[in-house]
Amino acid sequence: MKIVKQAVCLALLGAGLTAVPGVQATAAGSNPRAAGDNLVQQMRHQADGSVALTTEAATGRIGFIRTHRDGDLMPSRAGGTLTKAADKATAYLTRYAAAFGARPGELRQRDVMTNKHGWTVVFGQEYQGIPVFGAQLRANLDKDGDLTSVNGYAAPGINLSPTPTFSAEQAAERAIALVRTDSGDHGGAKVDTRGLKAVANELFVYRIGSTRGETGKAVLAHVIEVSNERNIRDMVFIDANTGKAVNRYSMMHSGLHRELYEGSPAPEDLVWEEGDPLPGTLNEDQESLVRSTGDSYWFFANTFGRDSYDDAGHVMRTVNNDPTISCPNANWNGNTTNYCDGVTSDDVVAHEWGHAYTEYTNNLIYQWQSGALNESYSDIWGETVDLINGRLDEGEGDTSVPRGDGECSKFTRGNIGMTINAPAEIAGECPAAPASFGPVFDSTGVTTDLVVGSPVNGCTELTNPGDVAGKFVYIDRGACTFATKARNAADAGATGIVVGNNQPGAQPFSMSGSADIYGLMTTFEKGADIKAATETVNITVRDIDTDPKSDSTRWLMGEKSDAFGGAIRDMWTPTCYGDPGKVTDAEYHCDTSDAGGVHSNSGVPNHGYALLVDGGDYNGVTVDGIGLDKAANIFFRTQIAYLTETSDFTDLADGLAASCTDLIGAEINQVSTSDTGGSTPAAPITADDCTSVDAMADAVELRTEPTQCNFQPLLDPNAPAVCGESYTSKAVFSEDFEDGLAGWALDEELGYPDARGFDWEATND
Repeated sequence: MKIVKQAVCLALLGAGLTAVPGVQATAAGSNPRAAGDNLVQQMRHQADGSVALTTEAATGRIGFIRTHRDGDLMPSRAGGTLTKAADKATAYLTRYAAAFGARPGELRQRDVMTNKHGWTVVFGQEYQGIPVFGAQLRANLDKDGDLTSVNGYAAPGINLSPTPTFSAEQAAERAIALVRTDSGDHGGAKVDTRGLKAVANELFVYRIGSTRGETGKAVLAHVIEVSNERNIRDMVFIDANTGKAVNRYSMMHSGLHRELYEGSPAPEDLVWEEGDPLPGTLNEDQESLVRSTGDSYWFFANTFGRDSYDDAGHVMRTVNNDPTISCPNANWNGNTTNYCDGVTSDDVVAHEWGHAYTEYTNNLIYQWQSGALNESYSDIWGETVDLINGRLDEGEGDTSVPRGDGECSKFTRGNIGMTINAPAEIAGECPAAPASFGPVFDSTGVTTDLVVGSPVNGCTELTNPGDVAGKFVYIDRGACTFATKARNAADAGATGIVVGNNQPGAQPFSMSGSADIYGLMTTFEKGADIKAATETVNITVRDIDTDPKSDSTRWLMGEKSDAFGGAIRDMWTPTCYGDPGKVTDAEYHCDTSDAGGVHSNSGVPNHGYALLVDGGDYNGVTVDGIGLDKAANIFFRTQIAYLTETSDFTDLADGLAASCTDLIGAEINQVSTSDTGGSTPAAPITADDCTSVDAMADAVELRTEPTQCNFQPLLDPNAPAVCGESYTSKAVFSEDFEDGLAGWALDEELGYPDARGFDWEATND
């Protein structure tokens, strides 16, 4: 764990800035070091309604006092406006400052913040005009002017001279020398300390041990920020009378530790690591990988308090253009996330890191519905990061505005149609679904000749590149991955690939893959017509959507990864990409390809998340949106508390319902990718929000079995014996334990019960 992570966590605990709901608080007056029982009793008696108190570990004084619902700590005074709120908070702390550890004259109002819930009045502590480090009290008033809580930390009993004997200049020199000599915890690596300087220097009263929740004496200290404005930023505390260092922590060395490699994860291919300048010498793709990895880290850290994917500050290593992966593509391999140039957008990067977080929380098996959940969680976190980080949003419309019910995006691969223009005997309209890769078909479309590939399954290098080059190539589905087929088609010079489904009567769907050529799927029947044609086949493929489309990329995945040729999935209306938006959709993927449809069927939970965030009417169900903050917290709690390796959509529905109930009234954080760290409380989850969760599960049919798949048992219970017709079996031992352990004795040598008196001879007739 890095230094700043410790410092921040301990500071929060020590400062008493949070209270845990549902935990029995300890009355401050019960502590011998706390304010007198009489003062605490006055606070209790003055309040309207019951109150809860917690004590500050470092001082024994009150760290948090709060009323229960509809209470008021100071009902005798009005506080329904900003000015009255500030006056009410000031009056309360003037009277009860000692209970929190400060003298009344030491508290100074710093700020009054207005929010939709009311006002927060912030006070700082000063001793003879010198600020006290980390000392802050916050008074919260609701919109009715009720004082609902006061919390924070103040240093009691300060008694020292405010005049330093060790100057600020001397302290700065000593702090710089300390950092240069001991550059801190960098895992044993040599650190470049050139350019160190004191960029800030302020005199404080510092109570030693306060950030660790310990009792310590107050000293006068110069607090110096030492930095080279590149890879080092340390806060150093120098006793202003003795010149000794009394505290130090890093503002740079958080749990975030990124490394970027180009080509391979070998040490010689390291091109950037934490602390190096950005962008430095990095190209556009490399810079996006570094910044988007940082966005991913801070999203999970700020929102859920998780320190990297293993929650232990693990280094986040990224490899760009590893020749071992097929481009354009991206993946998480259990050690590094890996990308190709042009596949480096923020949502794609956060998606891959999402796989790492899933592996280290519930390790959903990458197959069928559990695999679709694995993919969906990565899409969910990837798109959430994209929506909140303020990066790579140029030309994407207003992504803060929800899309209409069932609306596609103009940036989405719309519903397409394929028209066979010639030969006449097979001419006509054909069902088609766009691939998730390659350029997007527009309403004008593409007209081209279509040539049957050789071999027709497209699983090896095509032997007729002269016929294929500059045209679309027809390939049968099956025998290898779509990515392999698309790659072989592109290598042969094809400008597009048409894949015929191998399931008679089945509809085409959006196939995955990785190639910068057009792609689509048609039916088995049309594929047979194309292969049987004796004349040149000519086709036109175009976007046939006539419904209005949103001018926004909200809920699209990968729209800025240019190598994909556009977005690869639509979470708001998955059917715009040939993916299911609910379990009973015709687009639901039933066969074993794509590991049981992990990419396609992720559309169901993807749609559920988007619907829960924005709200809407779908499948005859009205879902009231609850926003990103609440939805993300509910989904993450489900991820870490309720999902197992084999969880399916029903398990997700149950987990979301349980998680929402768990979080009613609990403290949750706003979604954030701020690299300054820290968390901002979000509006609490309510019972009405849980109603929305249940409605969403009904709308996308999370508890509905995909009966249209007609899954058959893997093993026939009536299969003949594998040992032949003459094989018989005979039970040689049975035990139902109806009589407990009668007939069993303890094996003294082995140390566990063993059966006695039974014939263990096995027979094989």
